[in-house]
Amino acid sequence: MRFAVCDDEAELRRSISDNIKLFSPGAVITGFSSGVELLASPDSFDIIFLDIGMDGIDGMQTARELRKKGCSSALIFVTAFEDRVFDAFDVGAFNFLVKPVSAEKFSEVLQKAIESRSVPTANATNDRFIAVKSGGVSTKLALSEIMYAEVFDRTLILHTASGKVEYRGKLSEFEKCTDNSFFRTHRSYLINLRYLASYTSSQVTLDNGDKVILAKKRYSELVKAYMRFIRTED
Repeated sequence: MRFAVCDDEAELRRSISDNIKLFSPGAVITGFSSGVELLASPDSFDIIFLDIGMDGIDGMQTARELRKKGCSSALIFVTAFEDRVFDAFDVGAFNFLVKPVSAEKFSEVLQKAIESRSVPTANATNDRFIAVKSGGVSTKLALSEIMYAEVFDRTLILHTASGKVEYRGKLSEFEKCTDNSFFRTHRSYLINLRYLASYTSSQVTLDNGDKVILAKKRYSELVKAYMRFIRTED
């Protein structure tokens, strides 16, 4: 799993990095001394620790720019000012840590963040997996195999090329485990852009012929997301 630690204080970067290594020995950690450095990085990260009170571009501004670029990393804000915590929700923060951070609180937040992310494999395609528990049976699914997800009467249905997997869950929770290949077309649907065959202003057709609803207000965002996806794939 890949981590970024962005803080303008070198000692705090080292402290957070050391704590990550204790909890996740195989972690790949990259440190950044400013938001500008982080934004300029071509790398992607599963989890980002971001100090709010940095000079220049602060952590909140950095987070907004990251989200504009399509970053779906779990953002964990670190701040000395508890009242800044409320701003974090505007950029989809996963959690926050108030300085000074106790080892117990750090490990609790880090564990939840790791569990929220899909686990990358070491294969050439760098695929990502999620664990789904349905009917007492746990199933490991590659995100790349999921064509789309829909929610119906509190049941989440994952459509794959080999069939369906159903379990009790929320689409919003599943969405947190996905990457930029997925797009929310409607409150009830989340599609994998890899399988998008065609679209109109009101619906999307997948490679298997299934059609899902596209909310009118999401049409322009879908076009932009699909263009970004194509450029990334190329």
